[in-house]
Amino acid sequence: MFNLSDLKQTRVYQEALAEGQEQGIQQGIQQGIGRGIVIGKQQGEAELILRLLNRRLGGLSPSLGESIRSLSIEQLENLAEALLDFNSEEDLRIWLRDNS
Repeated sequence: MFNLSDLKQTRVYQEALAEGQEQGIQQGIQQGIGRGIVIGKQQGEAELILRLLNRRLGGLSPSLGESIRSLSIEQLENLAEALLDFNSEEDLRIWLRDNS
């Protein structure tokens, strides 16, 4: 009788297994690269916004910097538009409170 262990010994099974493993590896690499791109974009946007805020408002506290770095890309994009209306660090704090 032909059982599972016999099937695993066949060339067809071995080739299919190797192909599946290769596809899994490639898919994992692509997902990892995609996630890295998103993280890189988020970090880049956060750093640019921090530079703009520092120029507009002066030096920001480290806690505000960390709050900004933790925002999503969508939140950062919204902050980029809103910061043009800020006149003080308090305006930024209010925005963060209302949008985080």
